[in-house]
Parts: sequence; structure tokens; C-alpha cells
Amino acid sequence: MNGQLALLWLHVSGNLVWIGSILAVAFVLTAGGTDAKVRGALGERIYRTLSVPAFVLAFVTGLARLLMTTRYYFVETHWMHGKLLFALLVIGIHHVIGGRAKKLARGTVQDAGPTAMMAVILAVSAVIAAFFAIFKLPS
Repeated sequence: MNGQLALLWLHVSGNLVWIGSILAVAFVLTAGGTDAKVRGALGERIYRTLSVPAFVLAFVTGLARLLMTTRYYFVETHWMHGKLLFALLVIGIHHVIGGRAKKLARGTVQDAGPTAMMAVILAVSAVIAAFFAIFKLPS
């Protein structure tokens, strides 16, 4: 296995855990029937132990892969522009959901706010980013 393929494998693996776990955080925060602080504490734990490490793995390996062949991704082909746009949106929402989990856990807010809608936008954006990466459009 060469280095670029290993980075791609780690990047995809990190993304699978990251997106799944941050959606789990959103699911926990928006679940009813439990005290908001309890939901926040569980959401924050998932965020700290799964979402953040997986995000770091996906980000670092993706950046390393990108820097290895910058000309290919930004000059010769153009699909990476679309992928990165939606990836940046996912990153931003990831941090907002994590921040909401922390606030719920500390009791500074009493509800999940727009977390459900943010989770939908995050999931759709992740799917669109994957579309660009797999189909490489526009080429």
C-alpha cells in the first residue's frame, strides 16, 4: 500500500466515524423525555470521545493528501472546489453542534435549539461532498 492510498483510507475512515458520531450527538441533544443537562452531557461525551478525534483524523489526512498533489486538485481538475465548499460547511456545523452540547451539559441553555435542522444540513452537505469526491464533477 502506498502512502497516498493509506491517507485516503484513513481520511474516508475518519469521515465515516466523524459524520456518524456528530449526527449521533445531534440525535441525543434533540431526544425528548430526558433532562436537558443529561442529554447535553451524553452529547458532549460522544463529541469529545468520537467526533473530535475522528474529525482531526479526517482533516489531517485530507489536508496531507491535498498538499501532496495541490496542482492536480486545484488547477488540473475542479471537483475539489465543490467538495471543499461542502466540507467547510460540515466543519462549521460540527463545531456549532458541539458547542450546543457543551452549553446543554453546563445548563447555560435549556433546549437543543436549531440542532435538528443543522443535523439535516450537515448530513446533506456530507452527501454532496462525497458526491463530488466520487464522481469528480466537474472534471
